[in-house]
Amino acid sequence: MSDAATVELARDRTAKLKEEATRLGFEAAGVASFGPLDAQAHYEAWLAAGMHGGMEYLASPKHRARRADPTRLLSALRSVLVVAMCYPPERDAARDRRLGRIARYAAGEDYHRVMRDRLRQLEDFTRALVPGSRALWYSDTGAILERGWAERAGIGWVGKHAGVLSESLGSWFLLGEVLIDYELVEDSPVARERCGTCTRCLEACPTGAIVAPHRVDARRCISYLTIEHRGAIPLDMRAAIGDWVFGCDVCQEVCPWNRFAPPAAEARLHARSLEGWSLTKFLSLDEARFLELFETSPIRRATRAGFLRNVCVALGNRRETTAVPALLATLARDPDALVRAHAAWALGEIAAGAPQSNAVQPLQLLERIAPELSRAATADRDTEVREEARIAHARAIAPS
Repeated sequence: MSDAATVELARDRTAKLKEEATRLGFEAAGVASFGPLDAQAHYEAWLAAGMHGGMEYLASPKHRARRADPTRLLSALRSVLVVAMCYPPERDAARDRRLGRIARYAAGEDYHRVMRDRLRQLEDFTRALVPGSRALWYSDTGAILERGWAERAGIGWVGKHAGVLSESLGSWFLLGEVLIDYELVEDSPVARERCGTCTRCLEACPTGAIVAPHRVDARRCISYLTIEHRGAIPLDMRAAIGDWVFGCDVCQEVCPWNRFAPPAAEARLHARSLEGWSLTKFLSLDEARFLELFETSPIRRATRAGFLRNVCVALGNRRETTAVPALLATLARDPDALVRAHAAWALGEIAAGAPQSNAVQPLQLLERIAPELSRAATADRDTEVREEARIAHARAIAPS
């Protein structure tokens, strides 16, 4: 086959794959040629600085080798097809008030499930287009430098908040990749980063996790702390978390490029209403009910203990006396020490920060806090719970 015919064949295949991606509901598709990525050096420096926190799997030799050389995943890799699917950019204030704030991408069905269903179809189409070829899909499901491939494929550029930004989509979108063992026509990367002198994301981050442009310290990131982190949330970070119970969107909310974000077409990514549930009612969830309620939700990733830990922090930061009965019950009876410890903290915050009131009911509720914290400080079976309760008790009885 002549060079011209080869180029024409690659062009035809590329056009058909992009057309299929659009038909499947992806809002953008681009092609990256195989080769070393600049993103690899950035990733290694991030690991060397320990900014991955407790996500030790990211630093494993196997994981790093696969990111550095994706032919370990698909031996004859020639092209990477990168796709983007939008999730809803809007936020429901009433829902947030009732449930606490959940990152937009996680408010609906688990995006892994949604992307899996679409990417499998795209993978099948890719193979059918060239019989005997091989293809392999990913979407935050393996050792792939997703943002690096997205940049090379022209989907967008990596913004100062370390997420991919697009002029037409903003940043409210998910990425997926199909590794392919035949040649496609590559797209041109965005000519330059379009963040300019803007530093809104750095300035707005509640915990200062964006330590430099393009560099996020996961150990300080609300998304990491509320999802991946498995232990107690550091005391000095709790107030900054506010009422985020799963993930965080602050750096994206302040980004000027998100003024252009389109609505999400995929219904499965739209927020579930979770009618009948509230922050305080979440505390009644046992393991079975947690798994049932969030059966198709990414919130399962946090585990029951991690999610209820987050709920306690949110309630403590809201300092509403109406949460006291549920928190007292949690402190007394929850089977998980992590949850009891954070319930103690929340009670201490409410006692210390609740506005003064002459109403009988709030005063009666507040008067119950100090004795229960005192009890937990001496009688709880877990050392960490006792220490949290001791600190919270001191806060609860301190003069206002």
